[in-house]
Amino acid sequence: MRAVSVARPRAVSWTVLAIAAAAVALPVAAKSPPGQVKDDAISVPGLSGPARILRDVDGMPHVEARNERDALFLQGWLQAQDRLFQIDVTRRQVSGTLAELVGPGALASDVQLRTIGLRRAAERSLAAASPALRAGLQAYANGVNAYVKWAGKLPAQYAALEVTKFEPWTALDSVVVGKGLAFQLSFDLDDGASRDYVRFQQVLAPTLGAAGADAAYFGDVFRSAPFTSAASVPDAQRSPFPAPGDRPRHHGHAGGFSSDVDSTAVERLKRVRERMRAVPYLDRTLRREEEQIGSNEWAVSGRHTVDGRPLVANDPHLGLDLPATFHQLHLRGREDGFDAIGSSVAGTPWIVLGQNDHVTWGETTTGFDVTDVYQEKIQALPDGRLFTLYKGALEPVTVLPVTFRYNVVGDGKADNLAVQTSGVPPVVLIVPRRNDGPIVDISVDPATGVGTAFSVQYAGFGPTRELETFRLLNRARNLQDFVAALQYFDVGSQNFIYGDVDGNIGYFTTGEVPLREDLQAGIPGAPWLVRNGQGGNEWIRKSNAGPLDGTGYEYLPWDELPQVVNPRRGFVVNANNDPAGVTLDNNPINTLRKGGGIYFLGYAFDFGTRAGRITQALEERLAKGRVSRADMKAVQADVKMLDAEVFVPFVLGAFENASKPGAHAALAAFAAQPRIQEAIGRFREWNFTAPTGVAEGYDASDVDGFRMPPTNGEIARSVAATIYSVWRGQAIRGGVDAALTSRGLPTPGSGEAVKSLRHLLERNGVGLSTIDFFAAAPLPTAAERRDYVVLKALSDALDRLAGAPFAAVYANSTNQNDYRWGKLHRIVFDGVVVGGPFSIPGATPGFTQAFANVPGLSTDGGFGVVDASSHNPRAQSVDDFMFGSGPNRRYVGSPGTHRGSIEAETSLPGGMSGDLASPFYANLLGRWLTNDTYPLRTETGDVMRALYSQQKFRPAD
Repeated sequence: MRAVSVARPRAVSWTVLAIAAAAVALPVAAKSPPGQVKDDAISVPGLSGPARILRDVDGMPHVEARNERDALFLQGWLQAQDRLFQIDVTRRQVSGTLAELVGPGALASDVQLRTIGLRRAAERSLAAASPALRAGLQAYANGVNAYVKWAGKLPAQYAALEVTKFEPWTALDSVVVGKGLAFQLSFDLDDGASRDYVRFQQVLAPTLGAAGADAAYFGDVFRSAPFTSAASVPDAQRSPFPAPGDRPRHHGHAGGFSSDVDSTAVERLKRVRERMRAVPYLDRTLRREEEQIGSNEWAVSGRHTVDGRPLVANDPHLGLDLPATFHQLHLRGREDGFDAIGSSVAGTPWIVLGQNDHVTWGETTTGFDVTDVYQEKIQALPDGRLFTLYKGALEPVTVLPVTFRYNVVGDGKADNLAVQTSGVPPVVLIVPRRNDGPIVDISVDPATGVGTAFSVQYAGFGPTRELETFRLLNRARNLQDFVAALQYFDVGSQNFIYGDVDGNIGYFTTGEVPLREDLQAGIPGAPWLVRNGQGGNEWIRKSNAGPLDGTGYEYLPWDELPQVVNPRRGFVVNANNDPAGVTLDNNPINTLRKGGGIYFLGYAFDFGTRAGRITQALEERLAKGRVSRADMKAVQADVKMLDAEVFVPFVLGAFENASKPGAHAALAAFAAQPRIQEAIGRFREWNFTAPTGVAEGYDASDVDGFRMPPTNGEIARSVAATIYSVWRGQAIRGGVDAALTSRGLPTPGSGEAVKSLRHLLERNGVGLSTIDFFAAAPLPTAAERRDYVVLKALSDALDRLAGAPFAAVYANSTNQNDYRWGKLHRIVFDGVVVGGPFSIPGATPGFTQAFANVPGLSTDGGFGVVDASSHNPRAQSVDDFMFGSGPNRRYVGSPGTHRGSIEAETSLPGGMSGDLASPFYANLLGRWLTNDTYPLRTETGDVMRALYSQQKFRPAD
């Protein structure tokens, strides 16, 4: 899963916010002292009976109400109390009205989000919602609004923005928040791949032919095959998926496609992406691959555990802003048996990740391809009407007028909105054929009225019902109920991990993956490239939508989606990797469906080091015996760089070759350098983990947020991690990028670059295309050129570490012992929208900046590790190794043998509250930083023994 990120508009003054923050008492970052237990009940309209909220010492609220409806009402009350500004920002961000709150700096965001139209899509979803879902959404909205009215004042952020009025929350707003999160988990623009593919054909086809250019693009650089061979269902079952009759028809890579996107259109697409990337919310959506963001989950059967109970582990990786995306709480309705606990998404009702009395579940995002971009032919008539051309017939374009407003911040007037008339579009253009998708770029010749446009078709524009899934999961009593609930999860597709009190474990993928007419006809196509909108590449429409159909299009049926219950191997793992193994041969479109057509899930999935390492870590532990909940927590905290396990042998091998008598002089010169000899010695002793190596750093070996001095072993591993991580960037630049840029070709993204580097090193630099990527190395043989690239990257890395790029932390030192990883691997937890004192480091005591002249807190971790904390693998200067996303919640649950017997532990990066003055703003952050947890207290007696405060409620009437 992925977070809903927000803009940092220039209109907000940090000085104003600092003054506002200084006016309140700041909390400490330790466990909270006992609070108040009040006997006076709050009289609230909308409740059907008495209720109370018990808040435990960790800040987690426990709602005890008469029924589910009242519990959801109080969930709305709680999230308004803890997170009002956050949920307001989120609904406005996704709706395209953020500027009306934070000022004109958010207008660019509003233009893009209004064009995409997630609020329009949410309206379709709400209209298709069941009566029970609508009732729950309304109960939640009533609770939000009841709290705002009762509190009589808004959080401090509103005062800084000169806002005194809160626009009442609606059921639609919660659907908007849900749509926004699903969008960030599943949307892609497809433009980058098209631009790159066209460029490869333009540059390479004249000399290599079209097939050679395809081989370079798909086979050498932009590979679909993962870095590791981790594949969830095949690994769990120790057998291939799909069935043997549907094995791949050929191997190597995809190719042989024609593209209708010309060079002029490529530049237009580039500008579209640049506009979207200027919006933080969309930027985070479009750079999922670059940051290697995702989630981890796995389940272990009771036959492999110390107590015979199944284990379920999950940590979703989202943007690490404050407050966190998730709001953790416990919901209970006395009279109707409603009882669920875990993580909710702030702004929406029910528990989305967690457990009830019978089942427990977690999620990761699948990476299924549910977005297509089309190049449309446009005809404009003299009367102003617009049409697209489809199979020779004109189809009308829908024109929606739009008005943009912004908050005039800083004029001393409260709630002062102005209309923006310049620099914003007056209309949004919609193509009905594209699931009512928008046109994101258009160019028409005024003389002829003929032009081209790019439209976007996305499954989430339809009336999808993901919130229905969570409503049903909260009440699921067994495996059958769980599977029935998943049928409503239409978009933002997820891998669900499952365990229950009957001893079952399971893994399921969800989502309506559209069937494309060319693929279904057995014609290899490329949905990840921009498609011709004039016919032949359409999503197949459903003639009659059934009660479980959300998008209105034909899609892969449930029994063809990767899934497994009680796998043969006794455990199943997913970390956004290929669930079915269909990309392992580097060709995502050469597998047949059972009933005919091409089986297509997506072009590429996560590059696989997290899934590979989790599988490896479980195998290591199971080889020694049975596993425990502590083992699962240790795996979640794992910071082994699996790519280093692959690449370091190349470095050691190159050094050994260079050290041999008769080695080429250029190689021998590297081997003779004492600094390289020292680095090689460090690599030989390294176990590929990445501790901070500094007293200021947070490591999993520390306890409950309290940092301990590093051991000599941690320091040594830290230095090796630093040298390796800088080497990786230099190796990509010298071993992949240099050959491409010298030809005027684009370079691959983060995961693609690491995959390409491995592919080329294993082939001594000579690609499937016959291009010698290491040809610039001044040596006679391919193997020697490979060694030169590897050792030069190490030499360049050491040069940089001792030079200006790292002088801020290493002071030009040539002493490798100074190269501690924690001085580079840092994070700033940004406060939602307003940042400043609301960020950490910021005004919160106990979390001071680790080092005086660089920002952030120091943590262990690194690129592609299980404890997700990735940076750009090309990183090569002091701030390049910072990260901004990671586990937004860690969870390990162990179902017992009867109702209510699921024991679990969890953590949160921050606290429950978005109020800087609250003791629960960052009380959990220290424990999160050192990978420690707190218990999910499911029994009232346990809560009362750890009680911090109590609020009582009674119906107003």
